[in-house]
Amino acid sequence: MEWIQPTLFWAMAGIAVPLGIHLWNGRKGKVIAWAATAWLDTKESQSSRSLKLEHWWLLLARIILWALLVLLAVGLWWKSLEQSGAPKIVHALLPDPQVEAEFRFELEQALSRGEEVFWLALGLPEYEIGHVSPVDFDPNQMQAYLDLLPKGLDSLHFYAPGLDSDWGDGLLWVQKAPVMHLATETVKPSPSDRLIGLSSGDFLGLDESGVLQKISPESAPTSEKTASSGTVPFFLDVKDEQKKAEILASLAALEEVYGLSFEQADLPVAQVVFSDQPNGIADTGKLNFLVGGSETSNETGHVSLASPASLPWEEVVEKGILPELILAPLIEFLGIARTDVRLSQAQVNQKFVEIPRAKQAAAANTTEIMLFLIALCFALERFLAYRSRL
Repeated sequence: MEWIQPTLFWAMAGIAVPLGIHLWNGRKGKVIAWAATAWLDTKESQSSRSLKLEHWWLLLARIILWALLVLLAVGLWWKSLEQSGAPKIVHALLPDPQVEAEFRFELEQALSRGEEVFWLALGLPEYEIGHVSPVDFDPNQMQAYLDLLPKGLDSLHFYAPGLDSDWGDGLLWVQKAPVMHLATETVKPSPSDRLIGLSSGDFLGLDESGVLQKISPESAPTSEKTASSGTVPFFLDVKDEQKKAEILASLAALEEVYGLSFEQADLPVAQVVFSDQPNGIADTGKLNFLVGGSETSNETGHVSLASPASLPWEEVVEKGILPELILAPLIEFLGIARTDVRLSQAQVNQKFVEIPRAKQAAAANTTEIMLFLIALCFALERFLAYRSRL
């Protein structure tokens, strides 16, 4: 048994209210003498030293009624009742015809077992066997789709092509770590034929898997396909000295691993700008990295390196992924459109973070029972109060 809102137990102190009222009503009355008092029998003129039994039942009914109201507000969750029902299994399918065709048998079996199957799109449309209905799907809205999934899941299955573009940017929060089913018939993306010229004379390019790698001059294509070359000038508009040092260290790592050259320059000359002011740079001809992390920008050419909703700046630096966050938009800005990379099972799983059980909102499954007991106890209290004229 668990309590959903245990802090509300302080309301149990309200039991003192009906107890105090009951004791006040049952206090010893004041004796008033009148003309015929002497003719009364002695036993009849004596006041009762104790409350009647029905008054105690009335007090007990009021205490129980208040306790039930508090328990309803706190919320009861009985694990035994939770485990007694059938496991809740949900299947989420990305709207792709090839994925639907490859996993049609598994989805048909899931429907036959009474499990829920949805298209992972706006509104979570229900899946129909062999029918790919037109749905509104945006990879950047993936978290909003996941938030619409039924609560209290025991198992979650995802069916997807397995491409990097399927999931949007940032981490995805889910109730349960998903079981991934990646398609094997997805069309292989074609590599980019554009290159970045390095100061060493080598080139940077993407292979068939979309991985950035160095290419020797002998293996490089003609110069007409060179997107850019030379040193990349950058400007630092960051007040925090610690963040400045971390950005410079990341650029040094990119220079060491990939051979890219960076040079600090003035703002008019710089191609890349690091700023902690979201709206401080209005030049759309530059690549602007937002360092603050407290705000994000949807403007073209603006990239947020940290976000409170996904990973704050401290965690980005701690995990050592700051160079990667800079590199991906940088090579695209320099003229190489990154191909859609096919991810492995482990890489897809890393995009999901399971919400801790303590952070998940759970609805009490004893609400109906509690409401029935409250109604019954209230009726009993009214009946005893009417009989006692209290």
